[in-house]
Amino acid sequence: MKLKLIPTIIMLLIFALLTAISYQDNAASDGFTKIGFPFNFYLYSGGKFSNPSITSDFGFSTKYFIADLFILILVIVIGNIVVNKWRETNK
Repeated sequence: MKLKLIPTIIMLLIFALLTAISYQDNAASDGFTKIGFPFNFYLYSGGKFSNPSITSDFGFSTKYFIADLFILILVIVIGNIVVNKWRETNK
């Protein structure tokens, strides 16, 4: 299967837009800073917590980042398959 440039760029932009929409920056007001779509691969808070197990999840999560990249690659491949099938039926 050959990946097409334009559909791949469009899917990358959509994925980046969804990541930007799901971004939250509330750490300054005792909230959380969350980055990542569909999984939050970065989590931070400047607040104080009485439960230390909450703070163990802060920082960069490699497994969620790899999962996000895998989902992005899967979306690109499936999107290119759909575009190729659509082009074949419209010939």
